Amino acid sequence: MNSRSTASKGVYIERESGVYDFDADYGVAHVNVTVGPPEGRTERTTKVFRTVADAGVPVFLAKLHGHEVSFAVEEERLGDVEGALKAAGLAYRSRRDLAIVTVHVGTMNDGTGIMVRIADALQLAGARMYGVGDSHSSVQCLIDGRDAQAALVQLMSAFGVE
Repeated sequence: MNSRSTASKGVYIERESGVYDFDADYGVAHVNVTVGPPEGRTERTTKVFRTVADAGVPVFLAKLHGHEVSFAVEEERLGDVEGALKAAGLAYRSRRDLAIVTVHVGTMNDGTGIMVRIADALQLAGARMYGVGDSHSSVQCLIDGRDAQAALVQLMSAFGVE
């Protein structure tokens, strides 16, 4: 048994591996930018991210697709992104009013079936997933903001968390 001093390090509570909490962050936008065929795609992809970085806008949930790249930004910065992409001559489409629902997990390495249970819960909530990201302790799902509360309810039910 591992013990720690509560005086200097706080109370130590070991949690069982698994899902233990959920939250939603609103005001997110998603952008898909066309980068075209394989020849020269690396340079065009770099141009996309350089253009957005030069506009001073941080991105997250970045994904490389066949002929596109996609990423999320804070919705209030979407106009800056669209202006920069337009000025650079890049074709894009964007979606507003999204939310990131985060599923907090003790450790993803010890869990099985977590991703399918998340997908099933989101489907039951009627929430379309536009993007997903994960780390060792969480899964972030980009969905329509209007569906976030229903998604949270379904996720809590799916994992038995109140």
